[in-house]
Amino acid sequence: MKISFIILTWNRHKFLEKCLKNLTTAISGSYPYEIIIMDNGSTDLTTEILEPYKCHPHIKIIRLKKNYGIAAYKKLFCIVKGDYTIIVDDDVLGFPAGLDQIFIDYMENYRDYGFIALNVTQNKFTDGAKPSIDYYSDDIRKNKVIERGPTGGWCTCFRTSDYKKIKWRIFFSKINMKHGEDGMLCTLFQKHLKLKSGLIKDAFCFHACGPYYAQQYGHLEREIEKYQHSGLDNYVELYSQYRNN
Repeated sequence: MKISFIILTWNRHKFLEKCLKNLTTAISGSYPYEIIIMDNGSTDLTTEILEPYKCHPHIKIIRLKKNYGIAAYKKLFCIVKGDYTIIVDDDVLGFPAGLDQIFIDYMENYRDYGFIALNVTQNKFTDGAKPSIDYYSDDIRKNKVIERGPTGGWCTCFRTSDYKKIKWRIFFSKINMKHGEDGMLCTLFQKHLKLKSGLIKDAFCFHACGPYYAQQYGHLEREIEKYQHSGLDNYVELYSQYRNN
């Protein structure tokens, strides 16, 4: 197995439906791959959305009886079979063609990087969760460019062998909305393996984060519940402003 795509989902069936449709289309299939979808105790129509994929030769579906939050990534990271692991958020709704080839190309040419993400499309409704461009610097190698800097887990690749070197630190760490798996991986790869992180400058995904798209896709209350449970009151207030939009 060359690549393992992993998706953790909970009660965002409309996002998930579009994510899976576009993800499976974007993968070239040039390398052996698997897509592991972990349903984190969903109570919406997620089961119905996943039903057509039960017989897909490359897709494995795991259903948990309750919502473990993003700590469920610990379970996901332990069952991948690929040389490369690619985290895909279920609210990433668009991908570049040849997604698998893009990541392998960059991971093989930037071996001093441990955590490489796609860039994100930005518009008036979302920043794609990407910080200001002021936080980044271009790392140019031949015809490739990585924006070195803060790297989110929206659609992000790392070597499974690198993860195994720091997995026990992840296993015994608390992962939640305040201390996400992406920031933790970046920190551990940098601190213990001296590996950098960054974004592929010219390869974009559409990360539909933020209250506007949550409202448009009918997931607004789900987002508010998530942030209330996590104690992130500023996000609760931000998302609640869209209730009457």
